[in-house]
Amino acid sequence: MEQTLNFDLCSGVKALVNDYSQLDDAYLVAHIDKDSMAGHLSSDTVMRMDGMTILLLKHGSVKLDINMDTFEARSPSVCVLHPSSRMLIRPDDAVSPDCYVLFMSQRFLQSININMSAFNFPAVIEKPSPVVEISEGEFDVLERYFGLLAQNARDAVTGQLNASVGSSLVSAVIYELAKIQYRHINAAGAHGTGRQRSARQGYVHDFIKLVRAHYAVERSVAFYASKLFISPKYLSLVVKEATGKSAARWIDEFVLMEAKNMLRYSGKNIQQVAYALNFSNQSSFGKYFKHLTGMSPTEYQKS
Repeated sequence: MEQTLNFDLCSGVKALVNDYSQLDDAYLVAHIDKDSMAGHLSSDTVMRMDGMTILLLKHGSVKLDINMDTFEARSPSVCVLHPSSRMLIRPDDAVSPDCYVLFMSQRFLQSININMSAFNFPAVIEKPSPVVEISEGEFDVLERYFGLLAQNARDAVTGQLNASVGSSLVSAVIYELAKIQYRHINAAGAHGTGRQRSARQGYVHDFIKLVRAHYAVERSVAFYASKLFISPKYLSLVVKEATGKSAARWIDEFVLMEAKNMLRYSGKNIQQVAYALNFSNQSSFGKYFKHLTGMSPTEYQKS
């Protein structure tokens, strides 16, 4: 049996937990303790994510079947589930889990600005595990962010103002998760457990570097493949296998990040932003932006 994890389904959680906060259709934060968890986790229900979900495991352990792979999460740990992921939870009968859940709608995620240039990308050369064991200190930091998100939802003043606070806090959570990933990669390397970079990993690493340098001018996968002296089809294959995202999607994410920042903060009008990002005209830029975000550049500026 499969259910879609969305706000309609999550509304049923309110009756099961004492600590539950929701900001409109943007995000929700819930603390699911041992008592509220008991008897409410079915071992045969697959959850499909209709948004991004972050699980923060405080106590206990749980087995997760995520996209047909099995992972065991032991506290303290964090699990990141991207939209369209499928998960089956199998609690440990001996140790009931105690966890926090942060669920964010896709509409809310589209409003978040992430500075892609802040990432050095060692973590995306090989697709990272969705489950990462973390230190007590790392857990404490994430738990505080979850608390701030819950407080922001409870103390709503205006939808737009609180949504802006929420998007900034979620951005901070994403950066914090990246820091955790890098620390674990560096620790693995320091202990000699890092693997020598393969030729495929080299292509992905060099592709990301090229995109960072040229995304404002070049959006064609063929351009980057030619720089690497491989075919577009092969480049798309190795990038998808290594990172879980297509080469075209990586290019779009860099372009979209810059477009959002320019629309919000540069003082340029939409036509100037379109030309700065090498679109032939404002109309083609508008279609591109709306296809990726679900809103027009004008709607985004006003949001």
